[in-house]
Amino acid sequence: MDFGKVEPHEILRIDHSLPADGVVTGKVLKKDGTELPLKFHVGCGKWGRQEWKGHLYPERTKDIDFLEEYAKWFDTIELAATFYSKPDQESTGRWLDKATRSGNKDFIFIPKVHRNISHIKKLEDCSAELTDFLIGLKGFETNLGPILLQLSENFGTDYYDRLKSFVAELPKGYRFFIELRHQSWFSDEINRARVFELFHQYGIGSVMSDSSGRRDCLHMELPTPDLYVRFNGNSGEYRHHDEQRIDQWVERIGGWAGRGLKNIFFIVHQFDEMDTPALASYLIRQLNEKMNAGLKPVVWK
Repeated sequence: MDFGKVEPHEILRIDHSLPADGVVTGKVLKKDGTELPLKFHVGCGKWGRQEWKGHLYPERTKDIDFLEEYAKWFDTIELAATFYSKPDQESTGRWLDKATRSGNKDFIFIPKVHRNISHIKKLEDCSAELTDFLIGLKGFETNLGPILLQLSENFGTDYYDRLKSFVAELPKGYRFFIELRHQSWFSDEINRARVFELFHQYGIGSVMSDSSGRRDCLHMELPTPDLYVRFNGNSGEYRHHDEQRIDQWVERIGGWAGRGLKNIFFIVHQFDEMDTPALASYLIRQLNEKMNAGLKPVVWK
C-alpha cells in the first residue's frame, strides 16, 4: 500500500499535527454532549504475514491458521480480499469460523467494496453488483462490521452527482464508510462542504486517512458519531514518530468522547507491514491507559 508514501528524508519535514475539527463534526458532536459508552475496535489490514510468526503467532503456525491466531489478539480486520475477489457466502462463512474458533465470538470483519463497483464502474449502473456483493457478506452473519467503500484517486468532484445517487440508493441495515482520495474533495470549500453534508444527510461515515504524503485526506469531518481512521505508519527508525502521531489521536478521541462519539474503528497500516501489530499494540496500550478502552493487550515478542 503506497498511498500517501513519501521518501524517508521528507517524513520529519512534514507537519503531522491533527487539523482542527471540521464543520460537520461540530454539528454532529455537541459542545456539551452526554458522554456515551464508547466501543473501540483496533486492527490491521492484513492477517497473513509470514514475518509475524515468532512475534505475534507461534513459530510453527501454518498459513491456514493465521486468521485464527490473529483473532486471538485483535477484535477486527480490514478485509482487502473482498476488494480484489468478489466474496461468496461460503468463503465469508469460512473466515467467520476461523476467527471465532479463536474464542473471540465478537470479532468483526470490515470488508472493502469490490473494485468493480468502486474503481472500474465508479459507482455507475452497479446496483446488481452491489446486491451480489452484499449477499456474499451474509456468511459473516452478525460479525459483519462496517463496509468500506474506498474511491479511487481519480474519482473527483466531477462525479459528485453520481456519488449522490449511489449514496441515496444504498440499502438500509448496513453501515457504510466512504474514503475519498481525490484532492478536489478537500481543496475547494464548497465541494468539501456539500459532500460531507451529503454523508451526514444519509448517515454515511467518512474515513480519515492519516498518511505522511496526503495530509489533505485527514479532513477531520465526522458525518456520523463514528470514527474510522486508516493510519499509515512509516515504521523502522520512525517508530517513535509514529507513536507520537498516535498520541495525538488518543488525545483527540478523548476530547470527542464527551460530545457524543459512539464507535471507533482504528485500522493500523504501515508501508512495510513487517511489525504493524507492534504499532497497533502501542495504540491499544494508550487507549486502555488513557480511556479505559478495555481492549485486549497485544503481545509482540
